[in-house]
Amino acid sequence: MTIRHLKVFIKVCECESISKAAEELFVAQPSVSQTIKELEDYYHVILFDRVNRKLFLTKEGEVLLAKAKEVVNGFKEFEALANKDDLNPSIKVGATMSFGEFLLPKFVKELKEKLPEVDPHIFIDKASGLEEKVIKGDLDFAIVEGLIANESLKATEIGEDSLVCVASPTFNIPNKIKLVDLTKYDLLLREVGSPSRRILDYQLALKGIKIIRPRLESISNNVVISMALSGVGIGILPSTLAKKYLDDGTLKEIQLDVPLNRRLYIITTPLKKFNKISEKAFNICITLLKQGITE
Repeated sequence: MTIRHLKVFIKVCECESISKAAEELFVAQPSVSQTIKELEDYYHVILFDRVNRKLFLTKEGEVLLAKAKEVVNGFKEFEALANKDDLNPSIKVGATMSFGEFLLPKFVKELKEKLPEVDPHIFIDKASGLEEKVIKGDLDFAIVEGLIANESLKATEIGEDSLVCVASPTFNIPNKIKLVDLTKYDLLLREVGSPSRRILDYQLALKGIKIIRPRLESISNNVVISMALSGVGIGILPSTLAKKYLDDGTLKEIQLDVPLNRRLYIITTPLKKFNKISEKAFNICITLLKQGITE
């Protein structure tokens, strides 16, 4: 049985007539009669006694009417809540630190300008933590780099960006070096297991270098940037974060013989559904992300 069956039944009870109910529902009378018959057949009861062309509820009909009103009223309450959420939606977004630093400030600003009714909640974490939160429903979606560990997630590839090797202009190092020669210098790296570190470690392992001892390991790209600016070592950074420092000349790029590229994904649960406004917010995030990659 569907909510439509119950609504038609209630209307017939209110009108005490199938023909009048059909008029108010703007449907053909046979359609209303068929709906009542389907209800009676489904529950194996008689809902109305018909006396002199008038309808009188049976005891079973009275019980169903009370329950039908409860169900329909509950459904109306749900619709009201759903419409309220559609008018004032919240969106919970996660990102790894790399994207949290360059993307999310732009994302929140864009939302305030284009969708002021949306209430954004932002969470920064490692990729593994973000995957777990998406699965649990604590996040609507998250932006991650590299391989997706949990195969049950829906991963939409957004594009590809690169890591760049940077140092202070005063740091004594050639403008072009081989990847294996990185280990001759003081390295400023993200922590083991982070997306950027995994890419570097993988490429070094292909060259036969399985263990590196950097001068600095940090969970923050900002710390890597600060140390590189001070001239104490070579940093490995996402190109999106390094761009402004390379543009203003406070850092220089050291070109490597091996590209350090990574794929970018937005992850959601496979059955995730957005309302119309939240979907617009989702698309704004994708647009900003793609712009950030190509800039």
